[in-house]
Amino acid sequence: MAGGVVFVLVVVGGIGGLTMRAFAGVAHGTAKTKTVTRFCVFVDRTNHGDSNGDLSVDSKFGHKTCITGKPGKRGPAGNTSVITWNKTVATPAVIGAKRYGVTQHFVDLATVGPFTVRGYCSAGQGVFATTDVLSAQDGSSFAWDDSVYAGDFNNGNDQQASNAANGTPQSPGFATEYGNGEFSVSTSDQTTAFTGFATNGVYIQGADGPACSFIGHLVVEDPTAGY
Repeated sequence: MAGGVVFVLVVVGGIGGLTMRAFAGVAHGTAKTKTVTRFCVFVDRTNHGDSNGDLSVDSKFGHKTCITGKPGKRGPAGNTSVITWNKTVATPAVIGAKRYGVTQHFVDLATVGPFTVRGYCSAGQGVFATTDVLSAQDGSSFAWDDSVYAGDFNNGNDQQASNAANGTPQSPGFATEYGNGEFSVSTSDQTTAFTGFATNGVYIQGADGPACSFIGHLVVEDPTAGY
């Protein structure tokens, strides 16, 4: 290309067109970001001037290259890749009871394939609110913080996937993930996989309760969503 112009396009496909980031490697080059269905690059080969990636520029140069966008793949009607929750438990169970199925002291927050995300509300030295993930399929995988189950997150397993909030009616608690990050879950064949993020609260609505609050979301990874 004359004049030492180096023009690089970064193309991101998606629903509704292309997102283009154009970078010209010359002193007078400009960079613009647009989401368009058709993107043209005009190169000044005659006067060795600037190259332009803006659709508003006049097509006066001697060379033009265009890329036409293609709509991205849409998921099945009614499906979503994001699941959110905002739920509460009125009263806590005796500490340790969450492992014994005291139904009135936990709430199911989300169900994806063979996995259930569940919020537990337990009492001991204060009240504790935690978010766990349960597996109903052998050979699955789970990771959160330093808890890693690679291929052995099996049917019946129940793993903590969040920092516990601890508090009392007079001293509320609220805990997010800070340094621990998201939790990740996958079936053995990876047809069901998601990452999630949980926040737990204790008496955050006041001393009259509810005792435990659970807020969070997860993102389901679609194995057929490649472009």
